[in-house]
Amino acid sequence: MAQSDSPYTDRRERVAIHCEATGFDPETARPLTFAAIRIRGPRILAGSALRLYPGSDTGMAEAGDRLHAFIGDRPLIGYYLDFSIAMAERLTGRPLPDERVEVSGLYYDRKIRSLSKQAVDLRLDSMVRDLDLPVQPDGAFGIALAAAMAWLRLTQEGK
Repeated sequence: MAQSDSPYTDRRERVAIHCEATGFDPETARPLTFAAIRIRGPRILAGSALRLYPGSDTGMAEAGDRLHAFIGDRPLIGYYLDFSIAMAERLTGRPLPDERVEVSGLYYDRKIRSLSKQAVDLRLDSMVRDLDLPVQPDGAFGIALAAAMAWLRLTQEGK
């Protein structure tokens, strides 16, 4: 085995992740829902997504083990990713992969090149609307799916 507990993963695979919690402070918030969706090349594998409700459908330790196994050593993608990662690492008790992409950062970089000294609206619903993504960013699954779609749109255009 490599550095992680997971077997070799396809380097074209990534995981979009999002956590909903009782608050926004990762030290005190309690996770309510995790959603993790694999992306393989240009395909979002939404049908095999992981949805966890720690403490209700599984124990916290089992939820952490399932989340860690699902992510493996795949790079992570998300919106408000630092929070989701902090919550996931607290749940799993282990560090997650270091390769991470915050889609709002990609979006900002794209917009700032095309705007002249205008503010960039980084709210998720505004980004989804501007990128013309066919998704409602509601709930952990909707936000993870929106992040996956935004990442594909922002990295695949022009290829």
